[in-house]
Amino acid sequence: MFESLFSKGGLSLERLRSFLEMATAGSIAKAAPQDLTRQSLISRQIKELEEYFGTELTLRRGKTLSLSPAGERLATLVREQLQDLDDFRREQDLQPKVFTIGAGVSTLEWLLSPQLPAIATILGGALLRTEPRRSQHLVEGIQDGRIDLAIVRKDVIPDASRHNCQQIVKLSFHLCIPKRLLKRGTTGEQLSDVSIWQHLPFAAGRDTGTMDMAVRQGMTKLGVDFKPQFECGSILQIRQLVRQGHCAAVLPNLAMVGLEEASILTVPFAPLTNYGRQLVLHWNPRQMQRRGIEPTQLRAIAATMA
Repeated sequence: MFESLFSKGGLSLERLRSFLEMATAGSIAKAAPQDLTRQSLISRQIKELEEYFGTELTLRRGKTLSLSPAGERLATLVREQLQDLDDFRREQDLQPKVFTIGAGVSTLEWLLSPQLPAIATILGGALLRTEPRRSQHLVEGIQDGRIDLAIVRKDVIPDASRHNCQQIVKLSFHLCIPKRLLKRGTTGEQLSDVSIWQHLPFAAGRDTGTMDMAVRQGMTKLGVDFKPQFECGSILQIRQLVRQGHCAAVLPNLAMVGLEEASILTVPFAPLTNYGRQLVLHWNPRQMQRRGIEPTQLRAIAATMA
């Protein structure tokens, strides 16, 4: 069986491992930083694999090395096979499987991290690794098997269906203003008058992400000359400034958990009333089947965070 695979030299577990290291890192240099001997070995092993398969596995554009279509497919196959072997080894040693779960930084903080013990239990006492990434990178990781589960916006999944995602929560957006920045007695109803708050110090994002752009466009619709005093690298930082009473901000509902109602006034941010995005648990059905995860387990994981 499979005699043709072993009829000539050039194929080995070590060569496949080196190729996958390069594919995951993005370059030979990154796969073996500051180790010229290892870099030379990886380069030679990739060439041997190319000779064995009779096709180019990498493409060079100037100083940049990328995977060819054949290389992309081989990387996925190798990753799957090595994952299966590692799962088998762990099963025989009575060790828990390892699962990687990805999400945005703020989603990890507020939604995923508190539920990690429950998720580990659902997955049979698994060892869980978290991966902070943007939604688009997470979707790519799910597709090629680098990530097992991800919490992402549903609209970034190309083929979103009930077979590869489960709804967790719908985002809504709210104007959050520390009461110390407003006149005593100001109510939420009064905040429909933009003049009351438009000159307050605001915090906003600085990465031109989808949410940050939506907030800025919403301010423009309201006629606000929006010039935030603080431009932050994450929603976590924005929330901290609001919680400490230094400034106002537009925050998603997830970020409002734990904010003190006695000191912070919150009202829906009207321009984003219909902007609500669904956060879903996303997976690759093939990956879940290979790793022995049932649909009931996936639904239970989503339910813990809903």
